[in-house]
Amino acid sequence: MPSRTELSSLAADPGARRSSNPEYWPRFKAVFLEAFERPVSEQSAFVAQACQGDADMRDDVLSLLASAEAAKEFCETPAAKVLGIVDQDQPRLAPGMRLGVYEISGFLAAGGMGQVYRARHTVLDRQVAIKIVNGQHSDEIAKRRLIREAQHASSLSHPHICTIYEVGEANGMPFIVMKFVDGRSLKDIVRADLPALEQSLRYGIQVADALHHAHEQGVVHRDLKSSNIVIDAQGRPIVLDFGLAKRLHRPTEDLRDDSTVTGFDALAGTLSHMAPEVLRGDRADARSDVWSLGVLLFELTSGELPFSGRTQFETTSAILNQPPRWTSVDIPLSLRLVVERCLAKNPNTRYQRASEVRDALDAIARRHAWLLIPELLVFGKRRSVVVIGGSVLLAVALLIAGLGLRERFGRLPIGSVSTLAFMPLENATGDPRLDYYADGLTDGLIEQIGATIKVRIISRTSAKRAERSTRSPADLARLLGADAIVEGRLRRVSDRMAVDVRLIQPNRGQVLWSDTYERGATQILALQADVLRGLALAVRLAMQPRAADRLATIRAVSPEAYEEYLKGRYEWNKRTQQSLQIAVNHFVTALELDPTYAPAHAALADCYNLLGTVMVGTGSPRNFRPRAAAEAINALRLDPYSAEAHAALGYVRHYDWQWSEAENEFKRAIELNPSYPLARVWYANFLMSRKRSKEALEQIEMARKLDPFSLIVNSNVGWTLNYVGRSQDAITHLTWTLQLDSTYIQARWRLAYALQSAGRYREAHSQAVQLITLTNRSPPAVALLASISAKLGRKDDARALLRELIVRARQEYVPPASISGVFEGLGEIDNAMPWIAQAFEERSNAIAYMNLDSSAGPLQRDPRFQAMVARAGLK
Repeated sequence: MPSRTELSSLAADPGARRSSNPEYWPRFKAVFLEAFERPVSEQSAFVAQACQGDADMRDDVLSLLASAEAAKEFCETPAAKVLGIVDQDQPRLAPGMRLGVYEISGFLAAGGMGQVYRARHTVLDRQVAIKIVNGQHSDEIAKRRLIREAQHASSLSHPHICTIYEVGEANGMPFIVMKFVDGRSLKDIVRADLPALEQSLRYGIQVADALHHAHEQGVVHRDLKSSNIVIDAQGRPIVLDFGLAKRLHRPTEDLRDDSTVTGFDALAGTLSHMAPEVLRGDRADARSDVWSLGVLLFELTSGELPFSGRTQFETTSAILNQPPRWTSVDIPLSLRLVVERCLAKNPNTRYQRASEVRDALDAIARRHAWLLIPELLVFGKRRSVVVIGGSVLLAVALLIAGLGLRERFGRLPIGSVSTLAFMPLENATGDPRLDYYADGLTDGLIEQIGATIKVRIISRTSAKRAERSTRSPADLARLLGADAIVEGRLRRVSDRMAVDVRLIQPNRGQVLWSDTYERGATQILALQADVLRGLALAVRLAMQPRAADRLATIRAVSPEAYEEYLKGRYEWNKRTQQSLQIAVNHFVTALELDPTYAPAHAALADCYNLLGTVMVGTGSPRNFRPRAAAEAINALRLDPYSAEAHAALGYVRHYDWQWSEAENEFKRAIELNPSYPLARVWYANFLMSRKRSKEALEQIEMARKLDPFSLIVNSNVGWTLNYVGRSQDAITHLTWTLQLDSTYIQARWRLAYALQSAGRYREAHSQAVQLITLTNRSPPAVALLASISAKLGRKDDARALLRELIVRARQEYVPPASISGVFEGLGEIDNAMPWIAQAFEERSNAIAYMNLDSSAGPLQRDPRFQAMVARAGLK
């Protein structure tokens, strides 16, 4: 007996025409629940009395009670019937009994609608199967049902659909004669031993093709399930039982005669396999069969049904409201994605044709067959893989390969691509406001590819800048050092996003592979994974360690949260005080919408790290860095494989002087995503603070190769070159960087320092003056100008600027390291020391590099300074 809660949910909306009356629903629910608990024989009288004066409510309650009672008949066939044990009250035909020219040989099976017997055509001596309708149905209804089934099925001619021979009648008993299929039901096979992946795919492809044929003839099955499929002696699935089949609606057809058998809007079929729209009373169509096919595929691969409950009402609620219940981790993600699209609640977002499901399964099967040669072995009914050389080969990724319905593959030799250039996705949505979306999706793809496939991938920003200087694919590839180029465009299809992507061989400009991927707004991360898997197959490279684990946990994300995240990344990339504050607002909003979205936590950690720095910071690292650590840890709790989160936490540990912990985090980030350039930039900075200059140069050079036109990467290249004593190389490199973007603050800042290191104070002064304008006279820029002015001998100017800073420090945050630098430039070490102490206490980023100056001036020789250096572990 269902609970009152379950009944209440069933009574939620029996008629939209009543919704305008606020008093209708409470009364309706009360009457329905009370009536339901009474014996069926008493329900009508009770409802008539309870609804006196309200005929609409009476009709609605009686209708819903009838539906609730009818629903009991539409659950999955009981186990006893599946095993061939039928109700003893239902008489069977005895062996030897004649139905016209047919002689009954024995009982085969029984279901909710009828019984099936093995028989022999006594004239042709042919074995057949004969189906009769259960005796509780009237003769007229039985005859019409059998005639309709024969008409529907006889119009179908397909190797995986059971052939109908004729409809007959003997002794007032109508029957249908069909081909005898010698085999086992697919349900029995799945129960005994779950088929191997390749076998499940083969069954799914053949059944989908059979459905496609039926739909092309205007017939929907309406009761597709494993017990209605027999695997014959040749191992072929044969779809049976078109007894509930119905023709697709055509404007010229009169549906009244057809609807009287099952009811124009009646539930028909098996509850656990019914599509949501059918449960809601809509007409079944081809997409409803696609849903049932999804249920079948789920059962084939997991051995279970995707939706079930202790009662019919729980099952109905699960179908209408819950996602499929995956319990096995062995099912390839590609197949899971196909099944989940079949099981989309909204029929408009499902595959629209069975042929699309067939093609998707065929693509997976072809990939699977290719993978078996020679690196991958598959064992038993639960799939497992051989790991070679300590890393999962690309073959593993392709077992969880993407959907790829229209793929075209070139012939790239294995291992021929070591570097990919991923061009920015073209925004083809027609909405220029979605430029940030296209850029963000590109960055997400690059991050995911770098964390998954063993290939060096050039960033979007570098590819975009390189594209401005050349249009030739060959020149572009040479400029970026790429072996192949990936291009694509973003389109919007109703409420779905689509990405068209192609792989180009640069020398000839030949398209080696192309595909289109489409997903609902909540599945944008899965859309990225689809593109990744298709690209992985085309490039044929090995996977990063644990990449399969990450791909197996692709999750949905709120579209609103994802858009806020992308807007935040767009602002974060600008690296200014204002843009970082805007980015924080977007990331915070994203996390309010979806607190479990790990990338937003990691990005927020990056923002807090930057807001606590000297150059673009707006506050003390004492306030921002703990927040950065908390967000990085939150991200890692949700996604321990996040390279971005590990790098952000390494940044925190570096400037908190937790040297070994910092290095471990940076190394872990690089291990997880060797193509993440910022992890290498921050690791290079760490190595410089440890005076490991050779290693620092190696890391920063690798970052430059990954992102050759990145402003932040090239600014840090110049900074590193300057600190290792190559000031002229630094000046040259930073001058080139500013040619990319003359407004980029950090490059100009680094150039001013490099010029100062080279003793070119006038040029350094000019750069500092420009920084004053670019930063709206930020305190660090004022301090830099004052320090350089002191070196130029303009001490009055320097002191005037210093007084400005001290006054401003009373009302806003001014980095104490900036003020100490001005005093040091003026030679006032005693005045500098208290400010250095403040910088030390707040653990300013500048402290990590205090001991790098090889000039050993008065400050470096001061015992107080030496004590602080030792305390920070910088000795």
